[in-house]
Amino acid sequence: MEKGSSSVVGRQRKDVEKNRRIRMKNLFFYLKSLIPLNNNSKKGMSINELVEHATRYIKQQEEKVERMKKMKEKLQLSNEGSSGSADHENTIEVRDAGSTLEVLFMTNSSSRSNGRSSLHLLGDIICILKEEGAEVISANFHDVGGVTHHTIHSRAYCSRVGVETDRICERLQELNKTGERSLH
Repeated sequence: MEKGSSSVVGRQRKDVEKNRRIRMKNLFFYLKSLIPLNNNSKKGMSINELVEHATRYIKQQEEKVERMKKMKEKLQLSNEGSSGSADHENTIEVRDAGSTLEVLFMTNSSSRSNGRSSLHLLGDIICILKEEGAEVISANFHDVGGVTHHTIHSRAYCSRVGVETDRICERLQELNKTGERSLH
């Protein structure tokens, strides 16, 4: 009798383990579907690599949320403190997201930085990105409470060469200070 019951227990353990593996496999497929990956990465990525990539992605998103909260607070303070006055400084931020580069900048809609409109500034930023070897994927803006938020997404023309994020940051900060685009 013990022999029969032990085989039943053994079969139950195997079934439980099989169901656990199936569930874990499904969860990893679900995780893979949630994390942005390029097509080459999705095919040959091990479970460990997937978990590491997901962890990095989640940390990046948490940092992005924190930056956005700070930006929101800064905007709220500038709107409350200046009550729409024209002395709001432009803010430029560059984010390197691996294969893409994101440039965020904010301008006071009613003011002109160094005598230039935000559209001129947008054009200069796009020129700097192109000069540094970046291809603009998208550019958009929206106006919130008198502050215009611009977002530019770009990537390197040649992925093997890439772009020098530090140099782009320097040139954009110089543009923000002087209002003039520096040459190579």
